[in-house]
Amino acid sequence: MSDRETFIINTAPGEEYAERFRFWQGCPTILRTPGGRLFAGWYSGGVREPDLENYNLLVRSEDGGMTWSSPELVISGRAEENYIAIDIQLWLDPRDRMWLFFAKIDCAPGSKPTDPDHWTTWAMVCDDPDAGTLRWSAPRFIVTGFLRTQPTVLSDGSWVMCAYDRSSEYLCYARSRDEGRSWERCRAAKRLTDSFDEPMILERRDHSLLLFARDAKPLLVSTESPDLTGATWKPAEYTCLLSSSSRFFLRRLRSGRVLLIRNDASRMRTDLVAELSEDDGESWKFTLPLDGGDPLLRPVSYPDAVETPDGAILIVYDSGRTTFKEIRMARITEEDIIAGKLTDFSSYRARIISKAPGNLYDGELYRRKMDRWQTWAKTLTL
Repeated sequence: MSDRETFIINTAPGEEYAERFRFWQGCPTILRTPGGRLFAGWYSGGVREPDLENYNLLVRSEDGGMTWSSPELVISGRAEENYIAIDIQLWLDPRDRMWLFFAKIDCAPGSKPTDPDHWTTWAMVCDDPDAGTLRWSAPRFIVTGFLRTQPTVLSDGSWVMCAYDRSSEYLCYARSRDEGRSWERCRAAKRLTDSFDEPMILERRDHSLLLFARDAKPLLVSTESPDLTGATWKPAEYTCLLSSSSRFFLRRLRSGRVLLIRNDASRMRTDLVAELSEDDGESWKFTLPLDGGDPLLRPVSYPDAVETPDGAILIVYDSGRTTFKEIRMARITEEDIIAGKLTDFSSYRARIISKAPGNLYDGELYRRKMDRWQTWAKTLTL
């Protein structure tokens, strides 16, 4: 089976992928092209995550995020082969190519998260994301591990990508020195707990590396390397930054300040905030609330963001994956974060860009899917 045949790549998705047929949706990502087009992606399918019927979807906006297309690309695994394709992650590289990463998970009975090939990261690339018709490369294996965050370009020209690996006791990442043609597996400090890591790396002004990671405890974990080589890392330690044991977002902005988006809550995924640091992540002086959420009915989580040339920060996240089933978007500026409130007339928070039905579209269909999921889930060790 070729790489292209390994997954089902649907470039003309039908009505079955419409919002009203989704029983849940979440884990979004966003990208802005050089021409100003926006792409967003997330995953859905089946009754929850993980599910053999899961699929990744891609939508676009030609008006800055005010309106969005129906799915124009859907990527799924092959249920008959007992693997799924989930967790789409978009990224624009320095050559303005759009990368679409996704994770392949082995769901065969007996497969375990600690198996080296249980989680693998794959990618497709579009050389011209502003074209009328997008042309994608065949999906190819990138690295062992599970990517859920954007890569980072370092000042030496190398790319680092934090695909975490549950088969390792270390916080893992990968480095490419040839613009993504090949990737070298690397490791940072030892993990403090066995958990989903979802790290992100920041290059500081002195060219040291700062790595933040999610942990089973509700605090972000950090470790540092003294130089770009990443040859040595300090032991990981807990920060004072709450995160609800959920994904966060870390990125240097064009101004030189560092942006951090996280859940400022200790237990449930509520209180999503955007923060700015002026001292390379040592302190976070400015905070803007983005979405309070609700601890039981409408948790908010998994932010992804992109900065536009005019300084706007576009953020997507999910809101109530299995309840309200919303993908939400915010447009803010650094000035908004510094003020602690919206000050720009174009800024907004918590705008819904996709919402699956509040009630089940087809109760009988849902029951059949749930019965199938429960039968399959008994074999899982995810």
